[in-house]
Amino acid sequence: MRFSIEFTRAFFVLLRHIFPVWGGMAILISLMGIVIAQLEEELSFSDALYFSWVTGTTVGYGDLTPTTGNTRVLAIIVAIMGIILTGTIVSIAIEAAKIAVENSISIQDFKQSIREDTQRRSARRRRRQSEEGKEEG
Repeated sequence: MRFSIEFTRAFFVLLRHIFPVWGGMAILISLMGIVIAQLEEELSFSDALYFSWVTGTTVGYGDLTPTTGNTRVLAIIVAIMGIILTGTIVSIAIEAAKIAVENSISIQDFKQSIREDTQRRSARRRRRQSEEGKEEG
């Protein structure tokens, strides 16, 4: 549980720090969708945004496809930008996991000390029981 809390906290802090990068990429993907809407006569504004984000996230349902050469080139650019955006978010998650693991080490040390204390108590209890058994015998 502690790891999850530390991970979430670190993830959102890192996400906030590089907001200009991923925010800029998100705006560019959306703007590319608007440009595609202007170039494709049959594509509405909302459909173009939908297309750009489906393409940018590399889901690509195939329900909307660009028909002109220019919009196809833009779709490729949107896909590449989406891959970069996804990679950025994944790298943030990896860094957040590293931070969470480092912060969880103190918990691991605490658990280790509890195990060692339990082992010492068990060893003392066994010694006492064996000493009591020798005294009775």
